Amino acid sequence: MKQVGLEKPLLKVDGIAMVERVLLALADSDRFDRIVAVTSPNTPQTKELLNSKGIETIETAGEGYSNDLSDLLSELRPRRVMVVPCDLPLLNSQIVGEILDLIDNSRHEQAPAISIILKKGFVETIGVKPSVVLDEYCHSGITIFNTRATGTGTEPVEERYLVVNRKEIALNVNTQEELELAKKLLV
Repeated sequence: MKQVGLEKPLLKVDGIAMVERVLLALADSDRFDRIVAVTSPNTPQTKELLNSKGIETIETAGEGYSNDLSDLLSELRPRRVMVVPCDLPLLNSQIVGEILDLIDNSRHEQAPAISIILKKGFVETIGVKPSVVLDEYCHSGITIFNTRATGTGTEPVEERYLVVNRKEIALNVNTQEELELAKKLLV
């Protein structure tokens, strides 16, 4: 997804970088005491932009999602951590609040990990080809970790699922076509 030397998080939808859109949605929800953006040696331009805007960053080794996530959760222990990918340009503060309310009111609130999933058919109806599919569901990329209930980070984490069929979390931008679809759906 790199465009002429531009890192994926910096791709713009309606004039705003995707990473900024996600961070604004989180900040505007007023539900977090700390918002941290994760960067790696693979995203120096993103880190530079975030630092210029005063956003706290944690740099991981860039050795793959699982390793970087494990390092991040270890550093943020003991907290409840909402992990949101930077390529959800339709995310907004209302949806963030709805997800957190659903989790707070669910029987899974203290689970080590709660992943937000969508019905595959729902995602396909808005023109998105799901990238991470679990039977008839697909992963939004959003997971809430209770680091008090997770182990040291080296063993698998017990994961629960919560279905939230909303277009705002259905589109992870991984292709030029999905970037164009995000621009159309952002209304």
